[in-house]
Amino acid sequence: MRRSFDEALTIVAPIVADVRERGDEALLEWTSRLDGPRPDGIRVPAERVEAARVDDDVLDALRRMIGAVRRFSEAQRPVDTSVEAAPGIVSERRWLPLGAVGICVPSGRLPLPSSLVMTAVPALVAGVGRVAVVTPNPADATLVVARELGIDEVYAVGGAQAVAALAYGTQTVPAVDAVVGPGNAYVTAAKLLVASRVRIDLPAGPSEVVVIADASASAVAVAADLLAQAEHGEDSDALLLTDDAKLARFVEGLVSAAPNVAVERVDSLDEALARSEAYAPEHLELHVTDPNALLDRVRNAGSVFVGCSSVVGDYAAGATHVLPTGGLARSMGGLGLETFLKPLQVVRASADGARRAADIVGPLARVEGLPLHAAAVPA
Repeated sequence: MRRSFDEALTIVAPIVADVRERGDEALLEWTSRLDGPRPDGIRVPAERVEAARVDDDVLDALRRMIGAVRRFSEAQRPVDTSVEAAPGIVSERRWLPLGAVGICVPSGRLPLPSSLVMTAVPALVAGVGRVAVVTPNPADATLVVARELGIDEVYAVGGAQAVAALAYGTQTVPAVDAVVGPGNAYVTAAKLLVASRVRIDLPAGPSEVVVIADASASAVAVAADLLAQAEHGEDSDALLLTDDAKLARFVEGLVSAAPNVAVERVDSLDEALARSEAYAPEHLELHVTDPNALLDRVRNAGSVFVGCSSVVGDYAAGATHVLPTGGLARSMGGLGLETFLKPLQVVRASADGARRAADIVGPLARVEGLPLHAAAVPA
C-alpha cells in the first residue's frame, strides 16, 4: 500500500506542475487523457445544472440527508473566547469562515453525490462565501445536489489536475482556500502536494471497517455490514473480530466470496478492542451485549456505530462519512464544521497592561538574545 502511494505521488507531481504552469489547456489535456473525451467546456453551464433530474425517491432521500447534515453541523459551531490572560491584557479567539472552498466529487464507476452533501453542507453552514465543485463527467444526482444547495460553480474536471486547478487557479477556475472531498490515490497524492498552498481535509484512502461482535450478534447483519464497506473497491478492508466461534464460522461462510473481508477469532472482547485500537479504523461497529462498556474505551476510530450499520452513517445520520483511514484516526477525526472555519486571534492591552507586560517581555527577550523585543515594550 505504501509503495503504491509513493508511486501515485510520483505520477501526479508532473500533472500538478503542468496545470500550475499552463492552466486551462493543461487541465483539459489531462482530463481528456485520464477521464475520457475532452469536455466541451470546463465549467458546467447553468442550464445543464438546472436540467439535471433524479427519481422522486432519490430527491426526497437527498433532501432528508441534507437536512440531517445541516442540523448536525449547526450544533458543532465553536464558541468565541475572550479571557483576561494577564492583568490589563485580554486575548480573544474568534472563529471565521474560509473565503472559498473546492470540493472533489467522484463521478466515474461510482458517482458519489452523498459526498457533496457531506462536504458542501457544513461549508455553507460555516458561512463559506464561495463553494466550487469539481466532478468529471458530472452525474445528474451530483448536479441536483448542487442545485438544491444553491451552488452554481461546477467544473467538469476531476483527478489530480482538478486539485491543482483549485489550489493554484487557472484562467477559468479561481483558486480556493481549501480543497476537500474524497478521491482515489492520485487525488489524495495531489492534495498532499498542494497542502503547502491550501488547506486539505485529510488524505483519506480506501474504505475500512472493523466489526467487534459477540454471541449476541446477528451473523447475517454482521456479514452484510462487512460486505457493504468492502463494496467500495478491492482495496477496501473489512474485518470481523469476535470471541464466538459459531459466529465466526457462520460469517465466514457468508463472506467467503469477498477477498477483502477477513474474520478473526480473539480470546476476549478486550483483545478485540486492543486490536481495533492498534488498527484505528475508519469505521468501527460494536455488535455486543454491552456496547457502552467498549465505547467508553475507544480512542482510535473515525466513527463508531452502536446498534446500527456504518451504512447509516454513510447516508442518514447527519454525521460525516469523510473520515480518516490508514491509521490516521489515531491523531485526527473526520470532516466537520471546523474544517471550514479558521481562528482569528486578537490581543488587546491597556496602557497599564502593556507596562506590566514589560516585566515578562524584558527577562525572556534577554535570555533569548532578542534585545529589540525588550525595547519594543518599555517599562
